[in-house]
Amino acid sequence: MPSDRILLVDDDPTILNLLKRFLVKNGYEVAVATTGHEALQSIRGQDFSVALLDLRLPDFSGLDLLSHLKGQSPETEVILFTGHGGLDSALQALRLGAYDYLVKAELRFPDLQAVIDRALEHRRLAKSNRELLANLRQAQEELRRRRARELAQIRQLGETLARPLTCEQLCHGLLTLIWEGLPLDVLGMRIAGLPLKDPWQVYRQQDHFSPDILSNFQRWLQSQLHSFSQQIPFCVTGENAAAPLPLPAMLCEKIHSDKVLGLVAAGRQEPFTPEESELFRIFALQGEAALTNLLLFEEVKNLAIRDGLTGLYNHRHFWELLTREVESCRRYHQPLSLIFLDIDNFKVINDTLGHPQGDAVLKGLADYLQSAVRKSDFPCRYGGEEFVVLLPQTAIDQAMVMAERLRAGIARTAIATDNGDIMVTVSIGVSGLTPDMDGPALVRAADHALYRAKQEGKNRVVGTSS
Repeated sequence: MPSDRILLVDDDPTILNLLKRFLVKNGYEVAVATTGHEALQSIRGQDFSVALLDLRLPDFSGLDLLSHLKGQSPETEVILFTGHGGLDSALQALRLGAYDYLVKAELRFPDLQAVIDRALEHRRLAKSNRELLANLRQAQEELRRRRARELAQIRQLGETLARPLTCEQLCHGLLTLIWEGLPLDVLGMRIAGLPLKDPWQVYRQQDHFSPDILSNFQRWLQSQLHSFSQQIPFCVTGENAAAPLPLPAMLCEKIHSDKVLGLVAAGRQEPFTPEESELFRIFALQGEAALTNLLLFEEVKNLAIRDGLTGLYNHRHFWELLTREVESCRRYHQPLSLIFLDIDNFKVINDTLGHPQGDAVLKGLADYLQSAVRKSDFPCRYGGEEFVVLLPQTAIDQAMVMAERLRAGIARTAIATDNGDIMVTVSIGVSGLTPDMDGPALVRAADHALYRAKQEGKNRVVGTSS
């Protein structure tokens, strides 16, 4: 390690030589100057830990030299030599930044060494303090940037989850935000329950990630979901995990509502910091809140568009669907048909068995329609014992085939009631949209065809082209 460098400034050659020999003997590198100009020239080219200055020089006063020297090299510690008559100037020099002063007439080498040692320690401490302050500022700036990133991620999370989303879109969006917000090797989510017919899962992993470890991660997440009733630790580690972990560092959080159970988990080789764990938990909690709100919205929406007894779309929503599908049919030049059906002799069922049994028949018929039509079709309860099925992209000849299949299927399907199984039949009218028709005209045409089916003996299908 290089020794400390000291600058000696004095116009007395005897003192210069004496002091230089002493300082060199004690391991210091020493440069000498006999004038203020020489001292300033030395300072420009080299870094000195300590400068020993005489207050009286031929070209500079000690105070002026001190001022120039501290201006060029503020980290150099300055020790002044003065006589008894220069004490006032020495005290002033201390106010200008000098570290200490020594009286020439009383100078002893041990005292000089002690003052130099203290000056060097003061310099080291000052330098250390500056480095600590710089590191603190850097840490504060990094903390500010990290907090800004986290707030931006949380804001982005809120904005993303606030959009109209399906359950799967919400989960995909949540995983994307977590993946982009945290350095991870693998990330996964598994959800079960309504409105999902089957358990749903999605995973993200780094390109270099081992397929075997990913398989272990998937099995681990599935096993955690199966034991969902147990408390899931916030930050899962090797110490608190009930089973071996697929990765050394794991995070796992519950995402659930009244109808949905789910877990989101993340893993990597390096331990997670408390800040990363907390951010992961915030993501999971926000996702859970968004999922709860989504399911609540869907429930409220269903109450508005579903018939309370049968669960089919209600009369009001049927007309909304009809308007939309007619517009789509016109825009894309596609066919559109409507099936209008009515339960035969339904009044007899209500009068003889009672309205509760009649309701059971309505619900049983609705269940059959829901299971028998295509996913693209819209079965609705029109009112009373009347039902309609809107068939997008379906020509009337295809609708007639489907209507006959529905009629025959209903006729041979027993509907369970408290009074035993009941067999019912339906009459059906079918219409297809023509260029001169609007939605109400399509309904009127199917209704007229239904009336003809009733008049011709019931339990039959009649189309507008019949």
